[in-house]
Amino acid sequence: MQGTIMTAFYNSQDVEIMKISAKARHKSRLKELIDYLRLSGFQKIGIANCIGVQPYADRLAQLLCEAGFDVAAVNCKESGLKGQDICSELSGPSCDPVAQAEFLNKEKTDFNIDVGLCLGHGLLFRKHSAAETTTFLVKDFATGHKSVENLL
Repeated sequence: MQGTIMTAFYNSQDVEIMKISAKARHKSRLKELIDYLRLSGFQKIGIANCIGVQPYADRLAQLLCEAGFDVAAVNCKESGLKGQDICSELSGPSCDPVAQAEFLNKEKTDFNIDVGLCLGHGLLFRKHSAAETTTFLVKDFATGHKSVENLL
């Protein structure tokens, strides 16, 4: 595949995403995200976050609002789901990524951002989200949320 042009895999919408991404790159992830959202014409932005990184999600929401976006945010515990309602191996309050997706779907967000959702929860959130989703923060308490350090 190396050296082969694989344009047959890209439809016109995919090509447009690639063009916009190229215009928004070589900046901080935050600036790249804001530029991508603006260039794409997105206005209503959803944030789905782990409650363990709530201060980061709140700051991101604030910065996006200051940049002129309408923001809807929901943390993983807001639904009140109890673990035992899902399966007997879980107990206590449970994260609820499906409810997060449904909340943002009802808010009719144009684009969603995953801020520190656990791996499986992020997968479920994306599966049920009606809007495109990107990850802004990968939760990794062992490295202070700097997952790349696991590779060093």
